[in-house]
Amino acid sequence: MNMQIKKYKFKVALLSAIFFLSGCSQSFLDTTPEGSIPVDNFYKTDADAKGAVLGVYDILQSMYAYDWDSMWMLKTLLSDEIYTGGGHRGDQPPYEEINEFRYSSSNPVITWLFQMSYWGIYRANLVIANIKPESPAKKQAIAEAKSLRAMLYFDLVTLWGKVPLVTEPAASPDQYNQPRAAVADIWAQIEKDLNEAIPDLPLKSQQSAADKVRVSKGMAQAMLGKSLLYEKKYADAAAEFQKVIDSGEYGLISDYSQVLRKGQEFGKESLFEISYSAEKNYDWGNFQWGNNGRNTESNIHWQLCGPRGDGWFDGGSTGLVAGWGFAYPQKSLWNAYTAANDTVRRNAAMISEKQLIAKGGKLRNPDQNNSYPWGCEGYIRLKYGSWADESNTNATSVKELNYATNIRLMRYADVLLMAAEAYNRAGDDAKALPLINQVRARVNLPALTSSGDQLFADIKNERRLELSFEGVRFQDLVRWGDAKTVLGDQGKMIPEGTFTNGKEDYMSISGAGFKDKNVLLPIPEQEISVNPQSSQNDGY
Repeated sequence: MNMQIKKYKFKVALLSAIFFLSGCSQSFLDTTPEGSIPVDNFYKTDADAKGAVLGVYDILQSMYAYDWDSMWMLKTLLSDEIYTGGGHRGDQPPYEEINEFRYSSSNPVITWLFQMSYWGIYRANLVIANIKPESPAKKQAIAEAKSLRAMLYFDLVTLWGKVPLVTEPAASPDQYNQPRAAVADIWAQIEKDLNEAIPDLPLKSQQSAADKVRVSKGMAQAMLGKSLLYEKKYADAAAEFQKVIDSGEYGLISDYSQVLRKGQEFGKESLFEISYSAEKNYDWGNFQWGNNGRNTESNIHWQLCGPRGDGWFDGGSTGLVAGWGFAYPQKSLWNAYTAANDTVRRNAAMISEKQLIAKGGKLRNPDQNNSYPWGCEGYIRLKYGSWADESNTNATSVKELNYATNIRLMRYADVLLMAAEAYNRAGDDAKALPLINQVRARVNLPALTSSGDQLFADIKNERRLELSFEGVRFQDLVRWGDAKTVLGDQGKMIPEGTFTNGKEDYMSISGAGFKDKNVLLPIPEQEISVNPQSSQNDGY
């Protein structure tokens, strides 16, 4: 299968015939698609193995940019980094419920992502069960599938807690109707999968250009370290991170503002990213909305989360173009950067109205009483921004529908900060300090000399500033035990964009704010209804 970096070649009859199960609640099909290859006749060659595991990557691609439902949006909405935004209150109620901690077990975004996780696990299970480790290529395919299964279970266990632990392809729907496994058992399976995968994975430098989209040894080691960190096995976590650091495979790029831009995709700071394509040349007539959204291969989310047009936003010379107005930054994040004298990362992560005006742009609508867009406090996100040069420049396509920016799931700065945290919590500040200071030096911040609990607090803040808008903040807050303190007032007051006596108006939202139950998401109601052995998380 000929795969290029910017485009997965998944949409072929062979894979659609093999991977037909979409999750633990979807019925099995009784017929084989016309022209398909039976499973018994597949998984024979190295090419079969390499192609089969692409079906799991396909699920990740879908999970992070399917219409309005994505894992990136879920994790970011749960953080203290953004407001929901949109065209008006009620534009996307499921988003508002998540951002304000008012969601229930019927929230469609939460439901879909839970189901998609099991679709990916099913595909990984097929690869692991059906490929025989007879050649290096087949061993690598199995290792990739185990790594991806571990990644999917990582989000399931950290976001939902106890979930069914399924490690074999189901022969009947009843095999998916399992009780929720103990959290310790899920972590044990994650560790097992990654430990078994690492020996058979290549280093990043050993991957061809076309295979940079695949899991490398370094990514699996970093994922194992991250899992051990979440389990509070600090010394073991530090040892895994150190392997990544000592490999010499990765480094920090000099310009922080470019870490998430197209020019650095699969660069030295990237351990793993999800690839998207702008080659389809979509327009308003042929873009595949709704249930066909998985076939787009472009990343509609950066249009969705671009600053609202319709008379409000003009990017001037920034290079940003208007979007549909979701995911505006919270002012508190700007203030956190300012308090840390972190102007380099602040100005790379977001832009203020004052800075926008200086570049010839604007954020207020003169036809709407000179208001901001709904849900905006006067700041625009630059990281994962709606950059004109990251959409398709083909004159026949609609640029808004053809963003190709990849989503980074692991980069080297994250590894350095997790390693620093692991060493600090294991009592070895001498090894922790050089790692966090390496990250700070890149953005011209002075070296830290703190130790113990103060160093831990410094590492927490460094992660907030370094990794903003990258989908790690909520899970960090929960594992640190800080979520209720930081998010207790989340969503209680929403910026309306209008002004009274020069001050922005805010809408009070009843029932908003993080509560004890919100350390975990609810098990989807739909899943409980079809699985009599399932149960709900406390409080839902």
